[in-house]
Amino acid sequence: MKRYIWYILVILAVIPACWNLMRPGFFSMQDDLQAFRVQQLDKCLDDFQIPCRWVPDAGYGYGYPQFNYYPPSVYYVGALLHRLGLQYIDTVKILFILGYFASALAMFILVDSLIGSWPAFVSSILYTYVPYKAVEVYVRGAMSEFWALTFFPLVLWAIYMLIKNGSKKYLVLFSLFLGLLLTTHNLMSLIFAPIALIWAGYWLIGESKNKWIKVGLSGLLGLGLAAFFTLPVIFEKNFVHVDSILSGYFDYRAHFVSLYKLFISREWGYGSSGFPNELLNLSTGLVQWIVGLLAAGIAFVNYKKERKLSILTLLLCILSLVTIFMIHMKSSFIWVKLPILWWLQFPWRYLAVSIFLLSILGGFAIHFSKKYKYLFGGIIIISVFVLNIGFFVPKDWINITDKEKFSGISWQKQMTISIFDYLPIFAVLPPINEAPDVPEIMDGKAEILNYEKGSNFQTGDIKVLENANIRLPLFDFPGMQVKVNGQKVNHYNNDCRGTDFCYGLISFKLSKGEYKITARLTDTPIRKIGNFLTLTSILILFWLIIKNEKTLTK
Repeated sequence: MKRYIWYILVILAVIPACWNLMRPGFFSMQDDLQAFRVQQLDKCLDDFQIPCRWVPDAGYGYGYPQFNYYPPSVYYVGALLHRLGLQYIDTVKILFILGYFASALAMFILVDSLIGSWPAFVSSILYTYVPYKAVEVYVRGAMSEFWALTFFPLVLWAIYMLIKNGSKKYLVLFSLFLGLLLTTHNLMSLIFAPIALIWAGYWLIGESKNKWIKVGLSGLLGLGLAAFFTLPVIFEKNFVHVDSILSGYFDYRAHFVSLYKLFISREWGYGSSGFPNELLNLSTGLVQWIVGLLAAGIAFVNYKKERKLSILTLLLCILSLVTIFMIHMKSSFIWVKLPILWWLQFPWRYLAVSIFLLSILGGFAIHFSKKYKYLFGGIIIISVFVLNIGFFVPKDWINITDKEKFSGISWQKQMTISIFDYLPIFAVLPPINEAPDVPEIMDGKAEILNYEKGSNFQTGDIKVLENANIRLPLFDFPGMQVKVNGQKVNHYNNDCRGTDFCYGLISFKLSKGEYKITARLTDTPIRKIGNFLTLTSILILFWLIIKNEKTLTK
């Protein structure tokens, strides 16, 4: 009962951070595609395209392999919320609100399992009222990255409980949280992985071989749960243009952060990184880093009294310093030698890991304070709230509904924003005009009797009067298959007549006659393997849950 009271206190304490989202309308953000992504994934659910890979309206209406590469998990939740009767724009606000509550509660659960409820409460507040948490939502609108911050503490908590308790319940939870993290933000998973491995190694020292095996198998099961997404991301990246993701503004070399901005600056603005004249807070949090250092100092003094926790505190302090170092220009020699890091685009994305570790250290500082812990904790909570609450406000508020969001110029912008990202490789450049509603008759004579566009397919009836070349308003992409009257036919993507650039659209030839045509994205071998591994992992997960329930009821 006491624990539930603490949960309620955490929720109440977090409300001010998201209070400005609890009203009708919408707010401006840099990644203004959140509602669009939810809407597009909802169309996948309409067509039972599960997992969703291709969306119909992105790419200026020519379709796009959006969720073959972009982490989908949060948008599934958004689509389900919409099906409860909520507007798409409201689902986005609710997801951000839930993210604040979920990440704070997750941090509380982790630290509470280690050192108690009061230090855990302080850690949850430190993890909420940090400038980067305001930047993620109110400036960048980085939904997936923001939600990854919920799974950081849950992954470490499940690892810890699995090692200390050994219950199959925690094996299931570790797998589930790892799978969710991987499908929520793959880049955050990449930079968090070393932290999770070191954490697991620390608690596994001196444990039995059985515990090592359980953690390893649980980790593999988590990877399997996310395989439907991670395998195509890794092995099918050559199917799309990625040059725009790694060059120009997104070149990591333009986004290192100075020590002043990391530790001292209190600036606030809604600008962009890399532009000296634009304000954007990229701070670790003044209170957070000071308390983190204090935790390390107190742990060093208390080393003989609480050896295990002191070593853990010092280890986490070292890891937090390493992550902060990766944000500074001095770490560039590491970035040069590790091209995989270039996909992060912004070195300051390491702030997500830094603020996570510093928030845990804040809890340890409270724990080591002993008889002064309530006074010290109170001062920290008041300080972090007073210093940072002013950041949790949107730049402006727009009184719109879904109707305005998905119509007119706003709709055109959403179809074309980030059009260079994941552009199918057969397109030389993205289209400059919206896709037509029906196929084009490039030569010969034919009539389009009817035509329908689905989430990952297009279908219709065509009457060909003279041999004709047909070009569909659909990007070609590996896995695209064309059927005529139920029979697969060969297609090509180099008929570029009448376009400014070659868009790589699906084209094929038909002789005189009447036809039912269907073009649909099918699974490549890699996608099939990923789907199989995910489905197998889900079945294993359910088997473990059922087996565990039977054991508990005996």
